[in-house]
Amino acid sequence: MSLARQDGVRRLWQAFEARDWAAAQALFAPDAVCDWWTSGERFTGAAAIVGVNAAYPEGWHIELLAVDELVDGRIHSLVRVDQDAQSFYANSFFGFDAEGRITAVEEFWATFETPPTWRDGLPGRTRLPPRPATLRPTSS
Repeated sequence: MSLARQDGVRRLWQAFEARDWAAAQALFAPDAVCDWWTSGERFTGAAAIVGVNAAYPEGWHIELLAVDELVDGRIHSLVRVDQDAQSFYANSFFGFDAEGRITAVEEFWATFETPPTWRDGLPGRTRLPPRPATLRPTSS
């Protein structure tokens, strides 16, 4: 069951990247809810969730970095989204119904940005490359 839910999340990000809105919508329960906590918005219904992604200004590309099952059964994904000169990371948490459809998404977005200068020279600090080559494996 867990692998099927993880596969559903992978297929969702693939459908969004391909702009295959019908395939994306088919992965959601009709009454699914998506919360974008960073901007304080909620989208209710599969059509609304897919619609906001379809309406997003073009030029973005999604790279799926991780998909994991959480202790409570939800699925977590980490994606990087590149658009023009900006990059974003999104942590998303997915809930599912008994049929394996997505019923809830909670997303937390962060912008890739230059660190503040006050941290220059702090002990133990180094700069990471702009794009992770790989993520460290998580322990089970």
